Amino acid sequence: MNAKYFNKWIFQSLIFFIFLISDLSGQIRSHEVGRLWDTRWETGSMRGSGIAPIRDQMTYPGADFFYQTRKNLTGRGLWIGVKDWTDKFGTFHTFYVSEGGPLNNDATEYCTAISNKKYFRERLPLVYVNGVKEVRPLDWRSGSGIYRKTSLSANEKITTIWTTNVGITVTRNSYAFANLDHDSYHILEHIFENTGNVDDNKNTKELVGQNLFGVYFGFIFSFIPSSDLGHERNGGERDDWVHYYGNQPGDTLRGLWYCYDGDSQRKDGDDIGDPSDINGEFLSPQYVGAGVLHADTGYDNEADDRSQPATVNYWSDRTVRSHTKGDAEQTLYSELSSGIQSQGTDEGQYSYPWESEVQGPMVYVAFGPYDIPYNEDVRIVIYNSVGMISRKLAINYGQRWKNGELTYNNLTGDEAKNDIIATGRDSLFMYASRAEWTWENGLEAVPDGPLTPGNFNINSAPGKIELQWDAVDDKEGPDTGEFDFAGYRMYRTESFYTNEYYKIWECGGSSGIDVSNIYIDRNVERGKNYYYYVTAYDIYGIESSHFYNRNYQTAAIPVLAARTDLDSVFVVPNPFHVQGHVFGGTFEEDYLEVPRKEDQIMFVGLPARAIIRIFTVHGDLVVTLHHPNPDNPLSIPESSDEAFFQITDSWETMKSGVYFFHVEGWDLQDKFLGTTTGKFIVIR
Repeated sequence: MNAKYFNKWIFQSLIFFIFLISDLSGQIRSHEVGRLWDTRWETGSMRGSGIAPIRDQMTYPGADFFYQTRKNLTGRGLWIGVKDWTDKFGTFHTFYVSEGGPLNNDATEYCTAISNKKYFRERLPLVYVNGVKEVRPLDWRSGSGIYRKTSLSANEKITTIWTTNVGITVTRNSYAFANLDHDSYHILEHIFENTGNVDDNKNTKELVGQNLFGVYFGFIFSFIPSSDLGHERNGGERDDWVHYYGNQPGDTLRGLWYCYDGDSQRKDGDDIGDPSDINGEFLSPQYVGAGVLHADTGYDNEADDRSQPATVNYWSDRTVRSHTKGDAEQTLYSELSSGIQSQGTDEGQYSYPWESEVQGPMVYVAFGPYDIPYNEDVRIVIYNSVGMISRKLAINYGQRWKNGELTYNNLTGDEAKNDIIATGRDSLFMYASRAEWTWENGLEAVPDGPLTPGNFNINSAPGKIELQWDAVDDKEGPDTGEFDFAGYRMYRTESFYTNEYYKIWECGGSSGIDVSNIYIDRNVERGKNYYYYVTAYDIYGIESSHFYNRNYQTAAIPVLAARTDLDSVFVVPNPFHVQGHVFGGTFEEDYLEVPRKEDQIMFVGLPARAIIRIFTVHGDLVVTLHHPNPDNPLSIPESSDEAFFQITDSWETMKSGVYFFHVEGWDLQDKFLGTTTGKFIVIR
């Protein structure tokens, strides 16, 4: 990759990020410390509905820092209903609902943002690959609204404050943990204070002195398990079931709505879990939930009111209510106050999840009625969580199912598949019970691992990858204050950063290997892409975050040492053959990810320094490459390899055809070694 090409790629990548997130840095904050990733907007809803890149939507399992794939939430909202209320213009309303999403998106008519701040116990570590710093689009280690607070009771906390047009100021504290036993749920504490303020000026109170009566708070969620990979890639049909657990005798949880994938009418055969047409992987095995932890009995009584939520219900795509659909205020208020205690759509009344009465379910819980005098408040605490079989099992079981070889619990075929996927409900319930335990025992009761190793340097080298990081073995444990560090663990995946990671090395503890902050990975193959992260663990076995110090923008690629001749210069693969539409990939890959990893070819057998010129069969110069290229992090000095992504000097993708290359070479002492030529074929 020549400097001109790589610099242009950097420039266009920056333009892309500026276009998408230039105005987001002060608007959104994201949790990406554990397996559950989610973005907090400036109010209780989110901007836009459906799915979009550069934002987390209950993404699970998290791993894709660029597209945040495996999104499980397509909309959320927070409604506040009141009775006998007078607005700032002096108009009296017998019933009124301040509709904070989701159909009206971020509901600027009803909600006004005040602040959105993120606190973390430790700053996001720096990660370098071949000297180039990794940058994340949704998680920043510093900047406006980003604070380090070592005394934090969770690994991360996002505090969002906004006002509503009924005079209630909402403060939402969102908590996330790195501990693997507690990283699949987020706790969201809401404090609703009757301040009389309806805008972003705290010094003026438009509804001063007004008491509020018959107040209901409605939390609304639109779930689609793996909406961007499963349904959207397999026909786009809403075929999900929803169920509420917690309002029946014998239920062991405080209250939990959850959603899971059903069978589509558009796919031949049983497609529960959305098996991939390519390899059978279960693309939508998630059980996605929103649960209840606490509801004040009243403004003057902080005891948990176990009779709440007052209303548990759902809408379908056809029956959903909103001002945007012309619904009257009393109609909206009645939705919150109806007292319905639904158990969901899967109780036997409907045969298929795509029937019009239940298709595209949007669930909600409403708390109330509360009377809230001026300057008083009530607190309601909920949580979001996701459970599923691991992606490794989703791949392995899916392949066996596709090949007709799957057995499980004396079941075979579709029955075995569905039984396996249904164990995701057990995982969800386990995380839900842990969320309840955490709230009852205090956030600080969750055990914390050591600090995350920082300044993680990943360097490609001949026949190896060199890894080094700042030691944390002399740091106290964040929760215990003890020097309880035990060792480090190294994890790795191959080919692409969203693939499953595996532990490849451990030191300290009972490993028998002395503690070290340096590891040389020699079990690598030339030309293959590698991605890493390192954790620290304590004497109790608790690890630091598995997500804080990953590389994703640039892979580490082992190479061979530079040759001292030009006898073995060639291109791999040759011929290069890519299949697919346009340039062989999806829309996102073709237009948002440039250069594409799928287009990579390698010039191998090069000396320490070389100039590579590529020509068409007609003798037209296509591109000039320099080896090594200091502007390209994939170009390794003193190596024999140079990556090329088939982008010409004119910023065009190379077409199918035969190409010739001419190489000039120099050794380490800059002695001229001569020239060599060759050819390769591109098939698209």
